Amino acid sequence: MQIRMPRRLISLVLTGALSSTLACAKDQKKEYKVDNKDDKTISNIENDKTTLKPQTVTIEDKTPKEEKTIEEKMVEKLELYRYVTAKANVKIRSEASTKSDKLGILFKGQMLPLINEENGWAEVEYDGKSAYICSDYLELFESYEYPFDRNIPTIESRNDLSKYLIKQQMIEATATVNVRQGPSTDTPKLDQLKKGDMLNFILIYNDEWYQVEYNDDVAFVYKDYSKITSNYSMDSELVDMMFMISKNPMYDIDTMEEIKNIPKNEVIEVYAQYCDYYLAKFNNTIGFVEKKHCQSLGDKYIIIDISSQNLKLYIDDKVIIDTPVVTGKDSTPTYCGIFEIYEKGENVTWPEFNVTVEHTMAFNRGEEIHGAKWRKEFGGQIYKKDGSHGCVNVQVEIMGELYELTELGTLVLVKK
Repeated sequence: MQIRMPRRLISLVLTGALSSTLACAKDQKKEYKVDNKDDKTISNIENDKTTLKPQTVTIEDKTPKEEKTIEEKMVEKLELYRYVTAKANVKIRSEASTKSDKLGILFKGQMLPLINEENGWAEVEYDGKSAYICSDYLELFESYEYPFDRNIPTIESRNDLSKYLIKQQMIEATATVNVRQGPSTDTPKLDQLKKGDMLNFILIYNDEWYQVEYNDDVAFVYKDYSKITSNYSMDSELVDMMFMISKNPMYDIDTMEEIKNIPKNEVIEVYAQYCDYYLAKFNNTIGFVEKKHCQSLGDKYIIIDISSQNLKLYIDDKVIIDTPVVTGKDSTPTYCGIFEIYEKGENVTWPEFNVTVEHTMAFNRGEEIHGAKWRKEFGGQIYKKDGSHGCVNVQVEIMGELYELTELGTLVLVKK
């Protein structure tokens, strides 16, 4: 197999923007056919020797040798990724058989790392383990990096981060510390910071106090219980919302050290991409997240948060419906995961519960989102003692609107 050097990688190397740990390259699309043969050839080149009598002399071959370019040397250090992307929604199974257990769904356009392909089944990496998908629904891609999403702005060099971020100096509390009106413990206390809380830094006062920005005014924090640190805020538009397919860390923008773990099924805001990483925000923390652990939620999706007992419908990453709900009680919980609306119904009767609902949408093996006219209150902690049998109860009026705006195949992410 001949390896070609992507033009964008050449550009990065020439400008000195490529590091050994974050090497960029464009993805290459190929037909879904896996060649298991070793495509490397080895040539044994014998030295050109001439024998003279009475002594033997080795004549040096002075033919100019082809020196490898910087770009070719960099390619040798890159890992070749092989992964599959779904041409249509397809089931992920525990074994290479349609009779095996269904582990999840690979939605159209989403991808997973490829391990092997044999007898019409692709062995893939799913949630840290091996799983299987029918090859008929897949395409194979190979790339020197995890693939770039052409709809997401690309950061070519770390120097370009300033186009997306605003870096600010902050005062971070290293222990519980008071925010005071003046640089003295005799002045009034305005607030109290807990360890990790931050305020905008202005200047150092008398070598003992930090002057900070507080409620559009100035205030003071004692130096012994705080420190100067850097903080980032976004200076660009949100371009995509993604969910974590497994628990993985977020990395610090400056040091690439782990700063926090993002749980599986949690949602991140994505603003740009840099090599194998997304520039993302999670719970007001900004950092890098590896692409291979993230999947886009698409143009329209529903997020159900069990902890806050809330449902949101997003269209083009904007909240269209935001409403309290009641999910399953502890003994019959609403399961977390990524699903899709696979059935819709109007005026549906469930004899076993002796109820009729005006609108319902099924998303996970019988779990449904539906109106609940018998409930007067929603949200809060109702679900813990008086929750459903796994369904998601919604106010009747809002359910009607949600039903009209939601099509079959719409993604549903349930998280805690």
